[in-house]
Amino acid sequence: MSPSETLFLESTNKIYKDDISSSSFVHFQIWDFPGQVDFLDPAFDYQMIFRGTGALIFVIDAQDDYMEALGRLHLTVSCAYRVNPRINFEVFVHKVDGLSDDHKIETQRDIHQRANDDLADAGLDKLHLSFYLTSIYDHSIFEAFSKVVQKLIPQLPTLENLLNIFISNSGVEKAFLFDMLSKIYVATDSSPVDMQSYELCCDMIDVVIDVSCIYG
Repeated sequence: MSPSETLFLESTNKIYKDDISSSSFVHFQIWDFPGQVDFLDPAFDYQMIFRGTGALIFVIDAQDDYMEALGRLHLTVSCAYRVNPRINFEVFVHKVDGLSDDHKIETQRDIHQRANDDLADAGLDKLHLSFYLTSIYDHSIFEAFSKVVQKLIPQLPTLENLLNIFISNSGVEKAFLFDMLSKIYVATDSSPVDMQSYELCCDMIDVVIDVSCIYG
């Protein structure tokens, strides 16, 4: 789906569950919750949900007033942490495409500071939040999901080591191990990720898929 097509998507108004099994390493169950879900509602069995959760992604609209969203973030992660402290807590500061570079950095810094201050005030200093600036109009959303997925793959150190060996023996500049359908990279070598290289790889994947659809 292209970014322009997402304009016609309706907001999430109920809980959706998707099973993702598109490669040998990507086997996940994704639960999509609407923002208005009250996890403290007695009718909602949040313990059943969070007990087996590997990662919790909370999306904040960077172009909107995020004070209420920060309150819901605190309620959600504190509730989940008490059930399962092993959860990876990820915050996507989304829709940053409409902000200047300075405004992006300032928005992320402000959200980061306020969220962690709220956790400290609640005595949850050990709860760690990871923050990502994301947009559907570039590859930042794919990179953010890649970082989240990598934390859930127990074979990641082995895969990274194998890619390092491949790099040293082949002389290539950078190596990614991609899930073709989602364009998430499940592993890369230990050198820093250059966004231009990643974007080029994503574009090449699109070309390969398009050609295979025509001639496959």
